[in-house]
Amino acid sequence: TTTETTTTTTETTTTTTETTTTTTETTTTTTETTTTTTETTTTTTETTTTTTETTTTTTETTTTTTETTTTTTETTTTT
Repeated sequence: TTTETTTTTTETTTTTTETTTTTTETTTTTTETTTTTTETTTTTTETTTTTTETTTTTTETTTTTTETTTTTTETTTTT
């Protein structure tokens, strides 16, 4: 009696897990604020006051009094 038992078990398990995760997050915040305030206040006050007061008083008094009294008495007596 010859009993030959040949058992061949071949188990091959191949597990390949490839995970590629690429996360690119780009946040760009640019804030540019330009504030230009120009305030110009110009106040020019020019006051020119010219007052000319001229008072001229001329009083000329000329008094000429000529009094001439002539008395002529002629008496002629002929006798």
